[in-house]
Amino acid sequence: MSSLFSKTLVYLGLVDEDQTEGGPSDGPQGVPADDPQRQMTVDPISQERRVEPPPTSRAATRPASRSEGPEGVGAIRPVEAQSDILLIEEFGDARILADRVRDRTPVVLDMREADADLVRRVVDFSSGLIYALDGSMRKVGEGLVLVLPPRVGLSRDEKRRLASLGAYELDDIDD
Repeated sequence: MSSLFSKTLVYLGLVDEDQTEGGPSDGPQGVPADDPQRQMTVDPISQERRVEPPPTSRAATRPASRSEGPEGVGAIRPVEAQSDILLIEEFGDARILADRVRDRTPVVLDMREADADLVRRVVDFSSGLIYALDGSMRKVGEGLVLVLPPRVGLSRDEKRRLASLGAYELDDIDD
């Protein structure tokens, strides 16, 4: 009977199944534990079978961000969309935020009436969500946070609309 270690080596493809034959006194790769000479030799076939995964990095797979390069040269222009205003009353509203961001809808979080602990939890959740999705968020007023999905921006008209509703207090409306 093979040991759990031997079965794991076979499953991972590190050794052939016939190399693990033997009793429970066998060492790694089916070599008897009492034969030190055979344990020290390396099987050339098992080294040739080793396959390294291709190198990957998060930077190589991430889409280009809005801040990379001058406009028109490899930059992706953001889509302008109408945003939602989400009044935060409980932590369950964070799920609504996640659904809206996943649907590529900008959201203004109105946390002016929420207590400090709830504000901290929602901002922490939003930060993690935006980091994972490569979006952005910024404070647009006292108790107001704008959460933008990746490659989505606000037009001047949308900023004016939000300002008229009291959900955008920055002076960059005419930019």
